[in-house]
Amino acid sequence: MDEEWVLIAVYVPPGHTDAVCQAMFEAGAGTVDDGRYERVAFVSTARMRVRELSTATAHVSDEERVEMICHRERVRAVIDAILAVHPYEVPAISVIPMLNAAYGYWSD
Repeated sequence: MDEEWVLIAVYVPPGHTDAVCQAMFEAGAGTVDDGRYERVAFVSTARMRVRELSTATAHVSDEERVEMICHRERVRAVIDAILAVHPYEVPAISVIPMLNAAYGYWSD
């Protein structure tokens, strides 16, 4: 179980979240294939702070963090789907291994 699932998280500017979620769902994220739930996403508000080194000016922008569970075999397809619809050249995407089964609260 632990090697099979990951959590994919991506930061998205408001107004683009629905498109990114839809693309991720269509690529296979947001389900554990248990026949009970699908298209599950957690979306939370985030604030990005960055200082561009060339201008040394700090910028702050609101973002939304989209998180979905994903089977490891689908990760490449989900990342490609995000890149196809995300408005940034290089979006911040994290792929985080799941350790749920090791702690005994989630099993197949």
